[in-house]
Amino acid sequence: MSKEKRHPASFRDPSGFVFEYERKFYRQVNKCYADNYRLLQDSGLYSALTKSGKLIVHEELSKNILQSENWFSTLLPEQVTSISYPYEWCFDQLKDAALLTLDILKESIDHGMILKDATPFNIQFRGTKPVFIDTLSFEKYDDTKPWVAYRQFIECFAVPLLLASYRSPELIRLLQMYPDGVPLQMASKLLPFRSRFNFNVLLHVFLAAKLNARQSNNTVNRQNFSKQKLNNIINSLYTLISRLELKRTNSLWNDYYTNTVLGKDYVDQKNNIINDWLPFVQGNSVLDIGTNTGLFALEACSKFTNVIAIDSDSLCVNDLYQKAKHTGCNNLLPLCVDITMPSPAIGWNNQERSDFFTRYRADVVYALALIHHLAFAKNIPLPVIAAKFSQICKFLIIEFVPKDDPKVILMLAAREDIFEFYSESSFEEAFSEFFVTERKMKVGSTNRILYLMNKR
Repeated sequence: MSKEKRHPASFRDPSGFVFEYERKFYRQVNKCYADNYRLLQDSGLYSALTKSGKLIVHEELSKNILQSENWFSTLLPEQVTSISYPYEWCFDQLKDAALLTLDILKESIDHGMILKDATPFNIQFRGTKPVFIDTLSFEKYDDTKPWVAYRQFIECFAVPLLLASYRSPELIRLLQMYPDGVPLQMASKLLPFRSRFNFNVLLHVFLAAKLNARQSNNTVNRQNFSKQKLNNIINSLYTLISRLELKRTNSLWNDYYTNTVLGKDYVDQKNNIINDWLPFVQGNSVLDIGTNTGLFALEACSKFTNVIAIDSDSLCVNDLYQKAKHTGCNNLLPLCVDITMPSPAIGWNNQERSDFFTRYRADVVYALALIHHLAFAKNIPLPVIAAKFSQICKFLIIEFVPKDDPKVILMLAAREDIFEFYSESSFEEAFSEFFVTERKMKVGSTNRILYLMNKR
């Protein structure tokens, strides 16, 4: 059986493609891209971008692994541990990715090249640091032509960020429905009227929509174009993106730890128990499900190589992303993912973008203050929850929240209690089918119980 596997998302660009070989990902450079690839190297652009950490580093191989007639070169890029997609990012992740794209564009022009596309799928996060991964996105710059990827940048970056800033950060998830970019015509209808008073929004969204930007690659006259005009556009975009901010409002969960009805002592005691248990856990990766503002995920960064923290609340994830950046937790990747509705497989043949749990398995899963939300808010039976967790981890640190807990009482106050089978014994029975309980401890003066489980 062949050991080579072409990546199902890598088929659109004639310049080359990504493939997997012996558990590593490679990129083939085709003959038609040879001149641009040589220019990338000879101009010093590759060296400059990789040295600053903006572009992924690769090793160039002279081996035609796939025995392709179109082969020019084979690249072995630095392997990316965690693959995420733009519709899983919070506001500031998408903003940082947009600014990185503009930085690379400006630097490319200075080296006689330009980006031929501007999709956020060209970027991945190494913890909290975005990095450009598509080495074949660069082509020779013609200063008589406008930027061919202008509209793509607007619809993939500027529009989702504007909708998030003016309306709701949850609208970034429109990129799942529109992976090629949120249409300008839609954006012009969704943005509030007051956004028109921002000159850059008026120029790049409303006027562009009126000029039918989807039928032309840019909103500027193709004749008499110049490098100065392009730089003016780039500076305008940079100003627009860099000044966008989220409104500082409280969501349902982003003040959970500061205003929890159980108090600071409960949080501290839970943290102490987990730290005492970690020596009994083996592995390098953690998936913190329902991370909230990431208190325990941040703590895990000092003990694990790779920490993924997910929550359905985008404001919580944004707060965590900012904290991780400021504290230097560069091995932590926060993502906007709802465990009950994780990102599905999408794209051509449902294979271009894989589903969340195909991309993410972990040695250890944290499920803290989560089980009651799954059971009561989402009506998911305990055996179904246990079965899912058994598919994604070896070790499980999970917190059982009983019915007499203040949080549960609040949850059930406005609905009928149909959960007669929810109890400590039924929880243990459901999970015992898949896990062995190694440790069990009540958290302080509460009736909540922490479990350390090992998969059978």
